[in-house]
Parts: sequence; C-alpha cells; structure tokens
Amino acid sequence: MSALRVSAAAHPRPTRRRGAFRALAAALAFGLCAGCASPPRPVADGRYEPYENLLEITSDIQRHANDNTYRFPAPRDPSGQNLYKASLIRLLNYEKIYPRRMTDVVSYSKGICMERLHDYDGALKAFRAVAESDSPLKEKARAKLPYMEKFNDLAGYRIEKNNVGDYLTEMEFKLDAWRNFVKEARGTPYEWLAVEDEEKTEQHLAEFVAQNYLIIKNGAENALNLFRQLTIKHAQSKNINLHYLNWADFCALLTKRYAQDKDPRSLDFDMATFNKSADAAIRLYSLVAQKDGAEEKVQALGKLQAFNAYVAKIQGESE
Repeated sequence: MSALRVSAAAHPRPTRRRGAFRALAAALAFGLCAGCASPPRPVADGRYEPYENLLEITSDIQRHANDNTYRFPAPRDPSGQNLYKASLIRLLNYEKIYPRRMTDVVSYSKGICMERLHDYDGALKAFRAVAESDSPLKEKARAKLPYMEKFNDLAGYRIEKNNVGDYLTEMEFKLDAWRNFVKEARGTPYEWLAVEDEEKTEQHLAEFVAQNYLIIKNGAENALNLFRQLTIKHAQSKNINLHYLNWADFCALLTKRYAQDKDPRSLDFDMATFNKSADAAIRLYSLVAQKDGAEEKVQALGKLQAFNAYVAKIQGESE
C-alpha cells in the first residue's frame, strides 16, 4: 500500500484530468443512487408525516403528562386521534421494529399512556418491568407501583349480584373505596385519575337506579337525586353535559311513562303532573343545547326538538 502511495505521489496526474475524473465519478455515483432510491412520498400536510424516532413520540406524551384529565378531554394528535391511544400504538410499533432498543423508555412511556387510558393492569406491568431493571427510570417507576396496584384492584372489582338490593350494597361499597382513594391521592398526579373513576362509578349507580326505578323503593326519586348530585359534585368535569343529558333522558322517560299509565284523553290524566317532569326534561335539554362549542349540543338540540313535539302532541290530546 505504501509503495502505491509513493508511486502515485511520484507521478501525479495533471490537475485538469484529475478534476474531470472526479466530476465523472460524482455523476456516476449520483446516477446510481438516484436509480436505487425510491422517489420521496409526497405529503399533503406535514402534520401527518410519520413519527421518525422515539423522541418524537415521547415528547408528545411528556408535554401532556400533568394535564388535568378530569376537567379537560384527552389531548389530540395532529390527525385528531386520542394522543395517548395513538402514542401507545406508535410505541408498540416501535417496539416491534426495534425490540432491544431503549426498552426502559418504551415501557415507561407505554405505562403513562395506559394509565391515562385507565388500563391499569397494562400500566402496572409496564412500570413493574422498568422498576425491576437497571434503568435510570426505575425509581420513578417504583414510585408509581403502589398507586397502580390500588387503581388495578379497585377498577378490577366486579359486582356479580342477581339481587338488586345486594347489587346496590356492593355499589356503595365500591364507591366508598374510590372516595377513600381520592383522599389518599389528593395532591399527587393521580388525584384526577381517581376522581375520574369515582365519577364513573357514581354515574353507573345513577344509571342503574334509573333503569330499575320500578322495582326499587322510591326508585324515581332516588334516581333524580343521584343525577342531581352528579351535576353538583362534578360541575367542573368534562362530562358535565353528559350528566345533564342523562338526567334529562330520565325526566323524559318519567313523562312518557305517566302518559302511558294515564290516557291523556281520560279524566284521570293530570296535566300538572305531566308538565312537572316534562318541564324538567325541556329545561335540562335546553341547558346543553345552548352551550356553544359543546360536543353534546347537537345531540341535545335533536332530543329537545323531538321531545317538544311529543309534549305538544300529548297536550293536544288532553284538551
């Protein structure tokens, strides 16, 4: 090799020929690369380009790590998907392509997405894998384990009772457990997640009583009180309009039930009793229908128009 270098140095080529050779080599190299490479995929909107690396995925997750998920809906990515669900899919795809690359970061990020999606069993497994490793994230993961275990136990509590009374007793027990956990989590990043699950359990209780009000003592009154308490206690919730709609639906159900039991054309029909529940339903539907920007506005408008037509029909028959 050294002899070749000495020989080349001893007999240098003319500068003009050397420049022409380099230009020809560059042209050939460019032609070969251009022939091998596929043309770039045109992207109509840069926001929808695929994520290039793990940093891009985790940066979105970290940006919303301290969001109040109780008051505000889940953030959306540029394509309009739930950010946590979309990020989890991207992480799973990244994990398939690079199964041994940055496994601790991938698992920890998956755990954050899963806890925000209320998949506490999956989050617990992800954080536990990091906590049992030598990762710099192991201490953070270990700090999350007690909360995830509690979330997983409460969320996994299943009520399997055929008797309505026993079911209600079990529901109250589950609600007390969530309320106690909310107190334990107060001031931590998990307070809002706990309040979300408490709210969800209270909503299930109200809906169960409403669905079975005919076989529950004072069922209609109890259901109305539960819906009212939901709207008062969770006035700051992102689901407040849904609670109003569920309350209005039950008032509309009571209105229709009364018209079925008492023929509007008979003397037994009392318009004041009919109007009491009908006015409540109209008021609640109107409350949501007047909220500009609310996702439930269109739904409330449709229900309000249909119910108004029904009430007008019954009032006409009773005259």
